[in-house]
Amino acid sequence: MQREHSTVDYAAEWTDIKPNSTKYLHRWQATGPPQATVLIVHGLGEHGGRYHRLATDLSRAGFDVFAFDQQGHGLSPERRGCIESYESLLLDIQDVLRHIYSQGVSSVCLFGHSMGGNLVLNYVLRHSEVLPTATIASSPMLKTVRPPHWLVEFFGRQLLRIHPNYRLHSTVVAERLMSDPDEQAALNDDQLFHSQLSLRLGAALLDSGAWALERASQLEHPVLLTHGTQDYMTCPDASEQFAQLAGAICQLRILPDRLHDPFRDSERDEIIGQFIDFMSRQVVGAQS
Repeated sequence: MQREHSTVDYAAEWTDIKPNSTKYLHRWQATGPPQATVLIVHGLGEHGGRYHRLATDLSRAGFDVFAFDQQGHGLSPERRGCIESYESLLLDIQDVLRHIYSQGVSSVCLFGHSMGGNLVLNYVLRHSEVLPTATIASSPMLKTVRPPHWLVEFFGRQLLRIHPNYRLHSTVVAERLMSDPDEQAALNDDQLFHSQLSLRLGAALLDSGAWALERASQLEHPVLLTHGTQDYMTCPDASEQFAQLAGAICQLRILPDRLHDPFRDSERDEIIGQFIDFMSRQVVGAQS
């Protein structure tokens, strides 16, 4: 994929997405007439602004791009890693999609990574009121590579009943997520990134991943699913299982030797080119 060097317009601000509700929205405007719009749903511990490099590439390819800071992330007011409910996360996606469509946009593609990949797959399986044109799930959290021991999960779910916002902490090693040294440094310097997970959110991700796998055969919406074989966080085998159950409507790209964030690797152009090609073809197909 050839990179252009034109300037991409970027803005971020609190935006009213419905009465009495605002979200911190990031926007990258296409450098020319946009062919469609992309809504990015970020992963655990991240925020919308962390996708600046990817969004810039998509903008230069002719897409307007939006991202928003999810509950408990970025500049959102909740405690880090804490959410109201899993369903409220899906409703946030719906509200932002509706807000984008209200601007006169005809085609919106969803892109979700890791936790965001879990959310976008569950969204298109559960919600039909406001649908995107197509969806990309990158390294979706359908299963973890190392599931918690059954005894740990049992006591965790007991504690969840009385203290749902009790938070677990983990150590994030940038070198195990992506191979690009610049991206590793950016993560280590990111003051908004966190590694906290409430019991409510953790249990919801486990349960919703299992739910999506059980209902993958009901998928009626075009999806591109990508996963690196060297992902140490989310399970590539679960992505293969989802794609097999979903059938032809789900395109699968297993990426040999790639880590959790393939679009942040040193050799990233190929996978970003696949994102762009998939979205372009789906947009053209929807308009024909």
